[in-house]
Amino acid sequence: MERLDTPELLDEHDAEPKAMERSLRDLQRFNRWCGGTRVYRKIVRRLLNNCEHPLVIDLGAGTADLVDSLGGNGIAVDWNLRHLLYQRHTSHARRVVADVRRLPFCDNAADAVTSSHFFHHFTPEENMEILRESLRVARVGVAMTDTRRHLAPLLFTLLLRWLRLVGRITAFDAPASIRRGYTTSETRAIAERTGAKQLAVDNYVPLRWGMLLWK
Repeated sequence: MERLDTPELLDEHDAEPKAMERSLRDLQRFNRWCGGTRVYRKIVRRLLNNCEHPLVIDLGAGTADLVDSLGGNGIAVDWNLRHLLYQRHTSHARRVVADVRRLPFCDNAADAVTSSHFFHHFTPEENMEILRESLRVARVGVAMTDTRRHLAPLLFTLLLRWLRLVGRITAFDAPASIRRGYTTSETRAIAERTGAKQLAVDNYVPLRWGMLLWK
């Protein structure tokens, strides 16, 4: 299946508020029930190797549910202020609106920089730039995960749309995110160009990849 880069509705700043909030809740459910949270926590633990009280910066964090799941110090970065403000009163993470290619943090500002289901939004060249910027900001390294571009998750998202189990925005965005995603080998090829001292790109169940870069 070839990569098809189609813009997603949730990325728009003028998305209708109720539809946007429904889509953010859909993403939280995907993380909770489809392995996103489990894989995210697993790769962060592997990167930091039981570092006590780590400071983690999460890119494209949305409602910050993933960085909150680590139970420590977290900074949620997103370019959309409305995503960061939604459910902020139930979150412990600090929130920063920023361009992930020009992070407003000094060198080695955090123990790790992370992301989940965010990599597919960018071209290979943009992702390489983001990874290098993330390595600059991280003391230990970078941990990222996303769904693999594969027919199985595409069919799953189309089934959810047909059954009307997700909101209007998610019904469009979920299949689009699979089509514009990356395979494990494509992700590894990008990671190898970042200049990281050590890297690992592995498959995780269900149909996700996890990437670790060490400084």
